[in-house]
Amino acid sequence: MKRRRARRAPGNLRTLLAIYFIAGTVVLVGGAVWYNSSLISRMREQAQSTTRLFSRFVGFALREVGDQTRRDFIRDVQGAMTLPFVLTDSAGRPMVWNGIDVPMLADDEYQRVIDYDPESPNDPILERVQRIAGEFDGIHEPVAVETQDLALVIHYGRSRLSRELAVAPYVQIGVLVIFLLFGFLMFRAVKTGEQRSIWVGMAKETAHQLGTPLSSIMGWLAVIGEEAERAGCAERLGGPIGEASADVERLGRISSRFSKIGSDPDLEYQELAPVIEEAVRYFERRRPALRINSTIETAIEELPLVRCSAELLGWVFENLIKNSLDAIAEEGGKIHITGRLDAGEGMIEILFSDNGRGMSASVRKRVFSPGFTTKSRGWGLGLALVKRIVEEIHGGTIRVLHTQPGRGTTFQILFPVD
Repeated sequence: MKRRRARRAPGNLRTLLAIYFIAGTVVLVGGAVWYNSSLISRMREQAQSTTRLFSRFVGFALREVGDQTRRDFIRDVQGAMTLPFVLTDSAGRPMVWNGIDVPMLADDEYQRVIDYDPESPNDPILERVQRIAGEFDGIHEPVAVETQDLALVIHYGRSRLSRELAVAPYVQIGVLVIFLLFGFLMFRAVKTGEQRSIWVGMAKETAHQLGTPLSSIMGWLAVIGEEAERAGCAERLGGPIGEASADVERLGRISSRFSKIGSDPDLEYQELAPVIEEAVRYFERRRPALRINSTIETAIEELPLVRCSAELLGWVFENLIKNSLDAIAEEGGKIHITGRLDAGEGMIEILFSDNGRGMSASVRKRVFSPGFTTKSRGWGLGLALVKRIVEEIHGGTIRVLHTQPGRGTTFQILFPVD
């Protein structure tokens, strides 16, 4: 029970960190949006207050000045206001405007304003200004300017600053998302680098530790063989000594595999079918010792040569076969290995299928993660190393193509063809 809790702790920690990360992001984004919305709301209130103040000041000043001075004063007002606005008379004739990308009429063109009929527009510039004033009314309620001899109305829209502030939350969210994405990619790169360093160090140390005793065991087996010949029991002990020698030779290959995992292996053009068949024969020879009651079938088409390391790919195929054997709980299980060339995609496809217990969605998602295992024993590095060998060393891809609890699993490996 204690062991299970210890194994689940990292998963719980990852879940808590994910919740903290997501919650923090939501709080930050929500706070930024709320703050900007508050700024925009206060700016709108200030714009309305400023516009009303201008309208009252204009109404007061227009009682004291003549026509020319009135126009000069309105120009001063026009230059002082930063909001886009249109000043019309009570009939809707545009008289003064600002910030709407329409040039003002010259003083000698003032007669065009007097002759303009808002009900039957006959001036394209004034008609456009009138339409913009109507659009402003949909944003803000127009402000009336009452004078002694003239009733004016100010129609105003949003300032450029308020429009920029309206977009600001989305810009901030975009910057935050890019920052978080960059941080996530950096974190994953660092994590992957650490895992690779651990794997490389572990592989080199394992190869180093296996090397010396293996050499010694091979020497002792040779001595035992010679002594058996002297004692006249070489024929009787030949079988066990041969099996032991074969196992030691296999341990030597495993040591060599670990050594190649920890370095850049030499890749040569080779056929895949013999490598797969050798992995199958290894389990067939050990069927009695491993109590294997399942069958392993192969259907490999003629495939082009692949630039690869036969030792490492043999490890991949053995891991996948062993994984399938572990998933077959009942007698009569079947493992089917197929290989074919997809000429259209320029890829070699290898499928490992079994009729075992299959995987749940959560297991399928994490099956290649280092340290993850559904078994009571083991480090959970088998399929993680398989993925590294296939993808990082050989430039291929591996994935769970199909799986269903109680219905079996199919692994797909794709190798590029040069």
